[in-house]
Amino acid sequence: MNLRKMPAKKSAKFLILLLTSMLIATVSAQVYSYMYIQGTGEATTTGLRWVLGADAPSGTDISGGTVSSLALKTNEGAEKNYTDCLRIQNLDVAESHNFMLNVTSSTGNVSNWQEFNLVLFDNSSAQVAVLDILTLNANVTGLTIPQDVTWRVLFELVPIANPMIGQQIVFEVQLTYESAA
Repeated sequence: MNLRKMPAKKSAKFLILLLTSMLIATVSAQVYSYMYIQGTGEATTTGLRWVLGADAPSGTDISGGTVSSLALKTNEGAEKNYTDCLRIQNLDVAESHNFMLNVTSSTGNVSNWQEFNLVLFDNSSAQVAVLDILTLNANVTGLTIPQDVTWRVLFELVPIANPMIGQQIVFEVQLTYESAA
């Protein structure tokens, strides 16, 4: 391209356009800087979970945070303890969890029982709490399970002397705990 043969106005516009393009290219090259993230991702389990104990009734199932098909039985009039029925395990290796237990449902023939309790023991086998399952809305609060520890749950069944055979009590106990944010 011969600039001398171009009219002066067009040559000036072309030169300005060329200089502007070079300036933009130079400035753009200086503006771009790079930043990086280097890391890893991992799925872990934290919080509390239920674990079957050594004498959990057969058929008892744990799915997520729910224990189901927990069929506790005793012979007529005979006291029975399920001494290692369930366990509460703290999966966090660096964090304790505050929790509470609450009877959210207790229906059926409660008059068949003198006592029907959930008893909680810490990892040193010291009794921590007793929850009366026969009493709707009974609760135990202010419990703290240390990090990386498992506690034992005992069920204590004490029927009356001559209970009505085949009459069931249906109960639900809710465990509520503070989880890490």
